[in-house]
Amino acid sequence: MDIAILLLLLIFAPAGMPSSTSCPSSTFDHVVNSEAALEFPLFHTDHPCVQQYRGRPTSTESITETDDTDLPIDLIRNDSINNFAFVMPVQLGTPPVWNLVAVDTGSPFCFVQCRPCTLWCNDQEGAGQIFDPKKSKSFRRIGCSAKACRALQSRLRLPFKACMEKEDSCLYSASYGKGSYYSVGKLVADTISIGRDGKGYSVPSFIFGCSLDIEYDQGEAGIFGFGAAPSSFFSQVVRVVNYRAFSYCFPSDRKKTGYLSIGDYNRDNSTSYTPLFVAHQRPVFALTLDKVVVKGITLITDPSEMMVDTGAKWTVLRSDTFSQLETVISKALGTLGYKRTLVLGPNHMCYEDDLFTVFRNWSALPVVQLSFDMGATLTLAPESSFHFTSSHGLCTYFMRDAGMGKAGLQLMGNSVTRSIGVTFDFQGGRFAFRDGDC
Repeated sequence: MDIAILLLLLIFAPAGMPSSTSCPSSTFDHVVNSEAALEFPLFHTDHPCVQQYRGRPTSTESITETDDTDLPIDLIRNDSINNFAFVMPVQLGTPPVWNLVAVDTGSPFCFVQCRPCTLWCNDQEGAGQIFDPKKSKSFRRIGCSAKACRALQSRLRLPFKACMEKEDSCLYSASYGKGSYYSVGKLVADTISIGRDGKGYSVPSFIFGCSLDIEYDQGEAGIFGFGAAPSSFFSQVVRVVNYRAFSYCFPSDRKKTGYLSIGDYNRDNSTSYTPLFVAHQRPVFALTLDKVVVKGITLITDPSEMMVDTGAKWTVLRSDTFSQLETVISKALGTLGYKRTLVLGPNHMCYEDDLFTVFRNWSALPVVQLSFDMGATLTLAPESSFHFTSSHGLCTYFMRDAGMGKAGLQLMGNSVTRSIGVTFDFQGGRFAFRDGDC
């Protein structure tokens, strides 16, 4: 099973946090945990707890066909909404409109699709109805001279002050995926609610983008950034808790339960720390990567910045580091009868054997370790480094940064941290790893 295509969801609602072997109460609500943080359970749609409350056996077909409107939980019907990101439900406006949005630590900004779609809106069937500002009593525009407008436009590096002067509306333009995707629209404010049926938390005047034109091939309603900026979801919601930090664990197994928490965290369970800082040229969180080790071989690399990006499937390495990793992995897989292919191009590593057989010998794959400043080391399970598909064969989750040379962009994508608990401790200036947390 290719864990990259596992789409997980956050289910907000009142109960104790579930373990991997027990289910929460029927309302699946958030809790205030022992550290006074907001904590939410996270499930795959095939999780036994979800199926238990659906009253149906675990199967993709039942998810597709079941009407979820009568259930006390928010469900995604299938993996076609997004094949790599993790999504959560939020409620915007008065009365509230439910939307599923991607959790993206690689973005400092939030947006959802809005009516009218002046140029283009994606089909977001299954991710809630497209938000219509005219139907919300608490909606307001952000003016062209507003501090929030100027700050966001500077953060997004817009080449000029974008404004619709006739209606005094601040405009934005945000790009994703090295510029291959974009969202353009108006900066607005409205009430946002987390938790179901009015039992959660509401933040008035939550600032986000109303997207009126989009180029994006996924099916969620929008993207909510957890980056290092006042405009991020984290920065705007953290005011309701007592500590500036957020944590998560994204499970790689459909039967296990993960979590997202906003606020303080248990230091006793954290296995290692590394300094957390704002990236040199982008308003997102980053770490210092010291070295990459594969099969016990230390690759030659200088300490370098690596951004943490839950909105990315691939872990991007500098070209020289990628080339060294490619050499060691290709040699190791050659002994297993697998040859390098270019099915995804030279900036990815994919392999096939002569018979094009399904790969199952995961324990034989080389172990990759990412080592960070202060000795924090992330040892990757084989399923966090590799994935198999019938169309591409056996591929790694590593990607070469093709255009930037030795000092290029590096990202730690969400695939390598599956089942690893992490904490972005912005207040304490450090990043924590917890092995096998979900």
